[in-house]
Amino acid sequence: MTSYLVESILLVALIGTIAGLLVFRRELRELKSNQANYATSLDETGVALMTVGNAIREINMQGLTTLQNLIVEIERARTMLNELEKAGSPTSEPLRSGVRAAGR
Repeated sequence: MTSYLVESILLVALIGTIAGLLVFRRELRELKSNQANYATSLDETGVALMTVGNAIREINMQGLTTLQNLIVEIERARTMLNELEKAGSPTSEPLRSGVRAAGR
């Protein structure tokens, strides 16, 4: 009779272990599925970051080009202002004072 009691306890423990292993197996499957989703998300994030990096480089290049064009135009404007001053134009004095107030 004692052996039946011990065997019953061992059988219940075995059933409990099997149930625990089935739950563990299901969780491992979910983890594997989630891992694949995370890997895909990381890959997509990497592509997005590369795209953002390229966009930033493009913006920097466009900004540099715009700045260079602006510098050229400012120099042209200064040259024209100097030419107007040399020509003795009566409107050159107010232009010069306006430029000093705005940019110098």
